[in-house]
Amino acid sequence: MQLVWQVAPDLPPGTKAARDLLLKDPVRLSDADRESLHRFFRDRIEQAKADDTATSWEHQLAQVFDYTAWHRFVVKVDRANGAGWQPLTRKLHGALSGGEKAIALHLPLFAAVAAHYQAVPAAPRVILLDEVFVGVDSTNRGQVFALLSALDLDLMLTSDHEWCTYRELSGIGIHQLITGSDGDDAVTTARFTWNGHDLLAGSE
Repeated sequence: MQLVWQVAPDLPPGTKAARDLLLKDPVRLSDADRESLHRFFRDRIEQAKADDTATSWEHQLAQVFDYTAWHRFVVKVDRANGAGWQPLTRKLHGALSGGEKAIALHLPLFAAVAAHYQAVPAAPRVILLDEVFVGVDSTNRGQVFALLSALDLDLMLTSDHEWCTYRELSGIGIHQLITGSDGDDAVTTARFTWNGHDLLAGSE
């Protein structure tokens, strides 16, 4: 899967050309390039004035220079079937298997969460998942956990079957809930630790 940050298709054609110029080293811009950028921003400022959606001149400029509004994230999938990278449309998502659908929905969210946490490096990097990765086979689960580890996310999950004993995980604490029998409502826990190689009972 890929996350591609690209110019939104519904914007004026000049937006992509202006973006390409802005990505260049400024010292390499020619006089014609600079004039093209000036013209692009002048047109956008005039359009912002005509739209009259801004509360002040400063707000108008903020709208014009907000390059994040020019872009959108597109998820692309390569199913190794010879078709190459394809945008993840509703039709393509509907054709995926249950496990592929789950992965296609989870991975962009994990990437977005990791990017969000980068804004505050000292913040806890927690992600909570209920009934994690239903329908995903064990091989792909290991790869997803490897991604979570690479993104440095602290995962807390619930599952009635997932023990997270994958080589891709260097360590995780597991608490198995055990209900009472014969009408006993008590619930206790049994603790296990996975150290990347072995599942250890009662380990700290």
